[in-house]
Amino acid sequence: MFWWFWPGGGWVAGLVMGLVWLGIIVAAVVLLRRELPHLQHRFGAPPALRLLEERYAQGEISRDEFLERRRVLLQPPDRTTPAEQPPPPPTPHPGEADPTQQLPPPA
Repeated sequence: MFWWFWPGGGWVAGLVMGLVWLGIIVAAVVLLRRELPHLQHRFGAPPALRLLEERYAQGEISRDEFLERRRVLLQPPDRTTPAEQPPPPPTPHPGEADPTQQLPPPA
């Protein structure tokens, strides 16, 4: 087949070409396995939205409930979640100085 460039190495060239094709196929499978889950959600509705539409179509939820849940599902994600927000400053106990209050100038 493609081993005419290698004189006298017919079976070796065939083995090398088989390994090359095997490597190409394995690389394609690995790359496609990474991309297929992303392609699935890119072109179709998210699974949660499809489930919500099915429940509304079957009459399990009201129109108002459907619209509210759909609005929540479609709104862009909030960048700061409560777990990522910094904790509030501690409140001083009665009789303690406020740590955010400026100290009087030294005398």
